[in-house]
Amino acid sequence: MKMPGQRLLSFLVLTLIGANAPAEQPATPAPEARYLFQVVLHTPAEIEKLLARAEQLAATQRPSDRRAGIALVLHGPEVELFARRNYAKYRQLVDRAAKLDADGVIEVKMCQTEMRSRGIREQDVPGFIELVPYGPDEEERLKRRGYVYL
Repeated sequence: MKMPGQRLLSFLVLTLIGANAPAEQPATPAPEARYLFQVVLHTPAEIEKLLARAEQLAATQRPSDRRAGIALVLHGPEVELFARRNYAKYRQLVDRAAKLDADGVIEVKMCQTEMRSRGIREQDVPGFIELVPYGPDEEERLKRRGYVYL
């Protein structure tokens, strides 16, 4: 169970949380590794940092090994950054995320529950974003599939 304070973090720790990882583990992730960025309460600058981190991780993999091994689940105020009504303001961020998605580096998912609470409709979201019913449930599903928080 997550502690309430975890939801208020202003920035994600961008290294693997692996207390049980062996010390001799290589610094470069294995090609089959799957990562999950928990994206809640982030500023545009912080989202840019997450995208840059995703690019760095992708650079450690061969292109043939990339199968959208990094998931970003948007389920907080940051969903507004990706709403079409804000595209002019956040064009660079949205276009960068779209390119990373198209290149198979990341998969971006957005919580429909949060969208509804903000008056964002399905047609208000770029097509590269996968809509999921509830962000926290999607994170749990991904963790069961072997994704680890980054």
